[in-house]
Amino acid sequence: MGTWTDQFVAPYETYLPTAADFAELAASMIHDQVACAPWTLVAGELSANALLPWVGILGGIRWSVRDGELAVGGERVTGRMEWGENELPPWGQASESGRVLAIGSDAAEIAPALADSPYGREDIALVFDQLDFANPEVLNHFWSADNRMQLTCFALARPQHRPLSADSLADPDDAPTHAVQTFVSVGFKSGYLHPCPAITAAVARALGPGLVVGQTTG
Repeated sequence: MGTWTDQFVAPYETYLPTAADFAELAASMIHDQVACAPWTLVAGELSANALLPWVGILGGIRWSVRDGELAVGGERVTGRMEWGENELPPWGQASESGRVLAIGSDAAEIAPALADSPYGREDIALVFDQLDFANPEVLNHFWSADNRMQLTCFALARPQHRPLSADSLADPDDAPTHAVQTFVSVGFKSGYLHPCPAITAAVARALGPGLVVGQTTG
């Protein structure tokens, strides 16, 4: 599969916005032609460092929804793996579990779905089917219309730390980290390594201009 990059954009201040504000952030990804529906709302115990789209459960959930193999109420958990069991993610295995709360095609349906979710009590992820490559700004940034790329909005029940720069295939290091609770993450194989302007603009409009960007390759 080659080398992939999981890049996050988060507010400098670590906090959990209201469910309505998070819904606005997620809906803006569709309104601003950053990502495409259908979207899938997942709740459970999620890792901020389970790299998109291949390592964590969210990538598998997206593919299963896309193929019609997973519906509302379906669940996924991390399978047992032998690698990195003594290391924290992203260098070791992330232990996750999640269930599908809702699937929708309309951005207006996101807010009601979040209102009925365990927002603030469990980790929440809003997974989009793919990036919106009809937007020239998105296509030019990522170079090709690769539907394997994944964009997800996260609202964690408690803050987690993500490295600002890490290689999951290298030895663990003590590089700087940033505490994240609400953030947007995109997993991609090709594209510029600076953040996509369309993504950062959407996040800034919803959460404010003070943003932090970090990435993990692997």
